[in-house]
Amino acid sequence: MSASEINLHDRRVLVTGGARGLGEAFARALVQSGARVVISDVLHERGQALAAELGPCVHYLPMDMCDTQAVQTGVDAAAHHWGGLDGLVNNAAITNSGGKDMHEISVDTWDQVMAVNVRGPWLASVAAQKHLAASGSGRIVNVASDTALWGAPRLMAYVASKGAVMSMTRSMARELGPQGITVNAIAPGLTLVEATAYVPEARHQYYQQGRAISRAQVPDDVTATVLFLLSRGSGYVTGQVLPVNGGFVMN
Repeated sequence: MSASEINLHDRRVLVTGGARGLGEAFARALVQSGARVVISDVLHERGQALAAELGPCVHYLPMDMCDTQAVQTGVDAAAHHWGGLDGLVNNAAITNSGGKDMHEISVDTWDQVMAVNVRGPWLASVAAQKHLAASGSGRIVNVASDTALWGAPRLMAYVASKGAVMSMTRSMARELGPQGITVNAIAPGLTLVEATAYVPEARHQYYQQGRAISRAQVPDDVTATVLFLLSRGSGYVTGQVLPVNGGFVMN
């Protein structure tokens, strides 16, 4: 199933970190599927330009995931813009520890990665809870990473943060289920986007050789899964972590 085959007509969705990379791909696919979208980011010019390109169904607002008040204000503003919120994609993340052995990572770097990648999605989900409950079919999709499933080396802070996102997803699902909100996570493999440009070729080859589907992973390989998890039809799927990585990791 492609993204274009999933109907999200008039579903109102916030995508954090939506100005580039996978977030941009999610925004484009959501528009194609009929959704009304808010993208947030700290890359303001990129975000504004993308919203302008995608048209009246997309709105950009700034949101720093490290700033507690900015997250609360931003989520409320996103809900206000479309008169409610049906879905939240917790996509915003940073790496900052790539290529470093664990003893080379500073405490400040560790704390920053955890603040954006773990605390940020938690705060955004808390802020979105009342809006998603009011929707009657609220959906949260957390973007994790398969690096936490196979224990990627020399990426410790990021891997730890994405493992935390997976655990948080399960706990959130149990807490929010009684309100009709589903919470799931995807764990993409190494995907060809700007944020992975730093990754050495040897790591790309390691992935490609280990996949059941032996080719490079691109954003379009991920988008349809996210759209399904945002749809009304996914209402009995919750607390799941779905690897989307061409079979590099299999559950």
